[in-house]
Amino acid sequence: MKKPKRSDYPKGKIGDKQYQAALIEYEQAVKDAEAATKLNIAPIKLPGINPEAGINDVQAKSWFKYSAATAKKGSEVRKYYESFIAILKKAGIPEKKWQSVWDDAVDWVGTPGSGATGDPKMYLNVWNPASYTGGEGSTKKYGTQKVRTETTTQYGPSNAADYINKTFESEIGRTATKEEIDAYRMGANAAAKKEPSIYDGFTTTTGPAKGASLGTSTSKGTQTTGFDPAIYAQNFARSRPDFAESFATKNFLKIIQSLLKDPNAIGTVVE
Repeated sequence: MKKPKRSDYPKGKIGDKQYQAALIEYEQAVKDAEAATKLNIAPIKLPGINPEAGINDVQAKSWFKYSAATAKKGSEVRKYYESFIAILKKAGIPEKKWQSVWDDAVDWVGTPGSGATGDPKMYLNVWNPASYTGGEGSTKKYGTQKVRTETTTQYGPSNAADYINKTFESEIGRTATKEEIDAYRMGANAAAKKEPSIYDGFTTTTGPAKGASLGTSTSKGTQTTGFDPAIYAQNFARSRPDFAESFATKNFLKIIQSLLKDPNAIGTVVE
């Protein structure tokens, strides 16, 4: 903003008043600029406005409504305006809230510590659209939406120990060592990531009704079972060196028990 000259205004009392008002505005602008410099606040940067002339927050807020919105199509100012509101439309912000978003963007530029570099449009990189829509936006509230959920279970030490010890006792006749429990847990978690439990379906939301002021959501779909830790534990147990010995022992005992029940039994084959 340039310092006003008395010669730029009409002669007489009317010119004096206009000059004094302009001078006061200029001096205030200088003070604001000095304060902003001390606080490390970047000046407001807008297309069509000379950065050296400067523009304060009040002027910048009016600029959006009275200059940018009515600027000639294709001009730098109009393109800036249209790119700003395009982001608002995409976020579902109603038109009546556009000026509020812009006002906040201008205030953000002038806030110490905000990280602003002078361009109000950069506010749209850090804003929260829900603040202007009540969390709803202008998108549809009711209808049917496709849903897909993938869930992977991570097994902790106690879960792993429970699975593997029960299996070891059944398959080998002993409990697992700490090293075997850790190895099982690591292998089970890695395998579980490759075989998540998957839900595929649709959720239909209807409007408010008696007893359901916020509407009703109904989900229908198919749940596919993923990784089975019990089968993995069984395969893990059967990979142990002492499984073959345990297997042979158990089958030998079965044969003995069978012969004791039927002394005439012959041709028993151990596979």
